[in-house]
Amino acid sequence: MSDQPVPDLLAALRTGTRRPHREVERVLGLPGRIRSRADLAAMLAAMLAGWQPVEEALAAVDWVPLGLDARLGTATDLLRADLGALATAGAPAGDPAPAPEVRFDTLARAVGGRYVLLGSAMGGRIVAPVIERRLGPGWTRFLRRDGMDPDRDWATFRTAVTGYPWDGEQREQAVESARSTFALIGATAARSLDVPPR
Repeated sequence: MSDQPVPDLLAALRTGTRRPHREVERVLGLPGRIRSRADLAAMLAAMLAGWQPVEEALAAVDWVPLGLDARLGTATDLLRADLGALATAGAPAGDPAPAPEVRFDTLARAVGGRYVLLGSAMGGRIVAPVIERRLGPGWTRFLRRDGMDPDRDWATFRTAVTGYPWDGEQREQAVESARSTFALIGATAARSLDVPPR
């Protein structure tokens, strides 16, 4: 038996998802890809195609053991609001590629999926000002998480996850689920945006 300390779950998630996280960043190409409202509409539609089924699947999970709201950090409505504003401004989004069904059949796998969605809010707030300088205000509700508090959501999630006694198998499930969530969002976006595989 090893005397090495077992990494906490959030550390394992951070380490275990570096590669798929970078791949999603490559596919989305933010903020460089966004040069027009049409570019932004296409990117948001591509995001929505993968994002919505993940959020819906996570909302169906029993989060009571962690004391978390089943809809913690949900932002699909903000994605839809941005797409609606862009369509009104004459920037149709096009038809996104359909995403496969997503299942989070254990609490650990659900934690992996929620980790990806909550973590994305941090990057979105960095990208939003760049896009606003290019396109003007009014199109970045999702990226900024308008009306939400991503820092509070992340702190709530972190406290719940670090206070739970995960075993080694559950850690593996969470990391694999986070990788799969990144892969789903990235693959769906790549099909919608016609990004070639690496």
